[in-house]
Amino acid sequence: LGVSLVAGGLSGTLSSIVSQPADSVLTYVAKQSSGESLGILDGARMMVQKDGVGSLFRGLGSRCVWAGSIIAGQFLLYDVFRSLCGISGEDLNQVFEVVLARG
Repeated sequence: LGVSLVAGGLSGTLSSIVSQPADSVLTYVAKQSSGESLGILDGARMMVQKDGVGSLFRGLGSRCVWAGSIIAGQFLLYDVFRSLCGISGEDLNQVFEVVLARG
């Protein structure tokens, strides 16, 4: 179960780091009320020019904690319920092989 918690925490944190710049730019573009439509690339360019590259990662810490916790919890619940239902890793491997054979 510890491995699931750590793996979930790391995957949630990594996914936050990768997706944060895009979310920051989309939020910035949505908040612009200049009357003209601002594209994503123009929005990113404006953010970096005004506030530097760090503006793309604003709020990253709290997002990493949130996503890491959520994903770690999901991995943990998956392992708990898999154990409660008596499903082993070998069972899952057999299902995977059947799916690949039919594809």
